[in-house]
Formats: sequence, structure tokens, C-alpha cells
Amino acid sequence: MAGDEEQVEALKKWWSESGKSVLAGLGIGLAGVLGWSSWQTWQRNQAELASVRYEQLVADAAADRHDQALAQAEALAGEFPDSAYASLASLVAARAAVQANDPGKARRHLEWVVEHAPFPELVPVARLRLARLMLDARDYDGAMAELGRIDSAPFHGGVRELQGDVHRARGDRAAARDAYEKVLAEATLSPSTRTRLRMKLDDLGEFTLPPSS
Repeated sequence: MAGDEEQVEALKKWWSESGKSVLAGLGIGLAGVLGWSSWQTWQRNQAELASVRYEQLVADAAADRHDQALAQAEALAGEFPDSAYASLASLVAARAAVQANDPGKARRHLEWVVEHAPFPELVPVARLRLARLMLDARDYDGAMAELGRIDSAPFHGGVRELQGDVHRARGDRAAARDAYEKVLAEATLSPSTRTRLRMKLDDLGEFTLPPSS
């Protein structure tokens, strides 16, 4: 019994000295759990809002409501800059800007994607479209420099084809033909891409077909 009483007294003493700090720690822990839950709920709500705005932007762009699409893209970029929806919206907005005959605004949207895209897979898409804008503006050196920054394997065919377009615009038919034929030699091209490249080569004159596999 004496031993039990000593343990009780020791426990009372410990509780008197440390009980408040224990309760405080439990309170902080509980607040942390509740705070994390609230944070997750807030993130879900933000993602849903960004999704709704992106869907509206796509609908506006499809209906040629270019001003509304561009406004939605700017709102997404401002409110959700770290969201993939913001980068996707900027890609759609860039196309809408081109259709609205505003290449400067299209370029700004694409440059925003290059700087802010949360997923690296979106960057070469933006760079390829930037290079096309530069080609249209006859900024051939800028287009080639932008293409040189794309090192993603799935985009190699698109890079070479656009390099061929730049060479053709410069009047270097031999370099253009070489670029197109290298793309045609790839085995994974879609039928529509093969047809497009053959048409480009036809425009250049005679060319040598790559050997069939």
C-alpha cells in the first residue's frame, strides 16, 4: 500500500508541475489536425473553382468569345498561378489571341506558361507555339533559338518540322528538305503528319523517300 501511495503522490506532483504543458501540447496537436483538415478542404474548393473557370474558358474559346476567354485566363493566372489549370488556360488563351489577331498577347500567355507551368511537360508545348509565332513574325533567329531549348523526346518531330519551316522561309531549300526527311524517317508518325510532310516536300521539289521498314 505504501508503494501505491508513493506512486500516487509522485503522479500528483508530476501533474501539478507538468499537467498544463501536456494539455497545451494536446491542444496544439488537435489544432494542427483540425488546421490540416481545413487546409485540405480549402485546397479542394480552390481546385474545383479553378476547374469551373477553366471549363468556362474552353467553352468561350470554342464559341469564338475571345475577349471572355482571355479574361478568364488572366483571372486564373492571377488567382491560381500554381495550378495546372492556369497554364492550360494560358495555352488556350494564346490560341484565342492568335484567332483574335493579337500575336503579342498570345506570346505573353505562352511566355507565362514557360515561366510558371507546374508540370515540365507543358513547357515544350508553349515553346513550340512561341517558335511558330516567331516564324510568323519573321523572327527566324528567335524561332530557331526557342526550338533549340526543347529537349523533350516526344517533341523532336515537331521541332524538326518547324525547323524545316524556318529554313524554307529563309529560302534554304536543302536544309528544309533535310529536316522534313528526317521527320519522315521516324516510324511513329501519324498518317496526317506524313501527308503534311510529303506536301511540304512536294512544294520544295523532288525528294528522296526514306526506305520503308
